Amino acid sequence: MGWVVSVFLASVLGMVLWRHRVFLGRWKRLESIVSDLAAGREPESFVFVDGALFARLGRQLELLSDAQERLKRRRRREEMNLETILSSMEEGVLVADRQHLIRLANPAVIRLFGLEQDPVGRTLLQALELPVLEEMVNSTLALWQSQERQVPIGGGTRHLLAGAVPMRNATGEGGVVIIVRDVTRIKKLEEMRREFVANVSHELRTPLSIFRGYLENLRETPDISREDLASVVTILERHSTRLNALVEDLLILARLESRDLSLQPVAVDLARFFEEMRENWRIAGERKGVDLVFEVEPGLRPVRADELRLEQVLNNLIDNAVKYTPSGGRVWVRARQSGAMTELEVKDTGVGMTPEDLPHIFERFYRADKARSREKGGTGLGLSIVKHIAQVHGGSVEARSVFGEGTQILVRLPTQGLDRGPEVRPVELS
Repeated sequence: MGWVVSVFLASVLGMVLWRHRVFLGRWKRLESIVSDLAAGREPESFVFVDGALFARLGRQLELLSDAQERLKRRRRREEMNLETILSSMEEGVLVADRQHLIRLANPAVIRLFGLEQDPVGRTLLQALELPVLEEMVNSTLALWQSQERQVPIGGGTRHLLAGAVPMRNATGEGGVVIIVRDVTRIKKLEEMRREFVANVSHELRTPLSIFRGYLENLRETPDISREDLASVVTILERHSTRLNALVEDLLILARLESRDLSLQPVAVDLARFFEEMRENWRIAGERKGVDLVFEVEPGLRPVRADELRLEQVLNNLIDNAVKYTPSGGRVWVRARQSGAMTELEVKDTGVGMTPEDLPHIFERFYRADKARSREKGGTGLGLSIVKHIAQVHGGSVEARSVFGEGTQILVRLPTQGLDRGPEVRPVELS
């Protein structure tokens, strides 16, 4: 009987030990699954072939893994979306913590500040070397209010506008988001607008002052002689003509720069067009003693352009050439094919321009010789009008000159098919 009990006890002990080993195996497998999940790895399997409790735990862990994977995919999508947005932005975006350490910077930051490496991980002062940004961040964090500063860089040749906004991350740590945009063009346009207003005021002041002076003189001396009166009327007429020309040129420029500009493109036969221009300028050339030569390349295709605007271009260029070419000189007006462009050239043997003046001659109101230009009745807008007309036709203009020898102006217009007109584009102020 004793041996039966012994066998029974041994069997029970063996079963307990076996169950214990099975339990430990399941537990180790469960531990391995949890370790894989904690490390971000995908477990080989969540299935337990026996053991209802472990089977249920395996199923719950599988559901947890699925949820974790969905969160990972969502986070990757959000990170990708954020990266795409930041990469495509023209504005620079910087995120810095309280220690001014840069935590995030998009590619525009590197471009705007001309950096050679990614600034992330460095302080603002180390990466950008701009004390004005350092001061702005200090002020933003101290006052916990948005701040804005203008940041000149490149020796003042470029201007950035930086705005800092206080923020807290998920753990409550404070920091700043800095948005930077390039306002160089806006600053340039503002300066040009101020300069334009000043120039217009100056140009109008002279003839208006003359008008006022002579009118006061006429009122105070009603018995003025007929000879003096005729002289006054001649002077007033000359300045009235100049004032009218200035207003007309301003209106032309305003229309050229308007988004509502409408060209009337037609096929312009340049041989016929040049013959008309020759006849229009024949008498003016003879009076000045300047030889006008018109040349059109044989077989040149018609150019599709607004004929009225094209006439304004050549009238302005020929007018300048005749004015500044002394008697006995020559002016050439040529048309030829140059690759995909039709090239119009006006060249003279006049006084020419200095290298300092040449880059500025297409600016409004710029005169290489201001006193002589006013004497000759110029408004200072003719070449600016030429440039704008070329641009709205999709073309360009170039000037070459040697002081004391003459000037050459080249206007290039696209040689387009006659079935469509040139694209009308708004042009930038200059």
